Amino acid sequence: MSLIDPGAIAIVAGGTVLACAARSGWRDFGGALRQAGGLLRRQFDADANRKALALAVSSIQREGPHRADPALPPDRQLGMMLETFLRQGSVETLHAARRTQRALDEARRNSAAQVFSWAGELAPVFGLIGTLFGLTQLAPGNAASPSAAIMAAVSTAVLTSLYGALLAHLLCYPLAGAIERRGIDEQRARDVLAEWFVDQLSRTAMTAQERRAHLRGVA
Repeated sequence: MSLIDPGAIAIVAGGTVLACAARSGWRDFGGALRQAGGLLRRQFDADANRKALALAVSSIQREGPHRADPALPPDRQLGMMLETFLRQGSVETLHAARRTQRALDEARRNSAAQVFSWAGELAPVFGLIGTLFGLTQLAPGNAASPSAAIMAAVSTAVLTSLYGALLAHLLCYPLAGAIERRGIDEQRARDVLAEWFVDQLSRTAMTAQERRAHLRGVA
């Protein structure tokens, strides 16, 4: 018996994709595929983002938040956080933007992981459907070789169950877990840099206030 059966693969893979997209919606399904594709890209580059934020802090200290024009960090969430501060000049609005972006990223990550978890649930179901379909082909009918027809039907029945289990446990569930782990690890690294950046801004603001107070005292 060959372990490659295109018909069985089509039943399991095609059925799983269509049923999963129907359950989650094509928008969330497409988002899950993009998240899975993102696993192939390089992980969060802490060094590059740290360097960009350090340069931004230096620029803000020299020119102030409204006149500074530093390069944005490579990370989208950190870049939007810096953009918000440069536009508003307020640490409070920076915190609000950071919370919003973090919530959006978490929602996208959870949605993608949920889609692949659903796919993991559905794949064995379509393996069973393929098995039932294979069993319906056991009647040889007018086949030239009844034994060959029966063996082909049994092969399809067995392989669809196998494909369903393999698709679920070697692809769908691992992808769901990998998306969650990557997202959590990146968010943790991002939070460390964001907190450092906020601390530097607070120090800069405090130094500026002390300088103004000193100048008023001198005057």
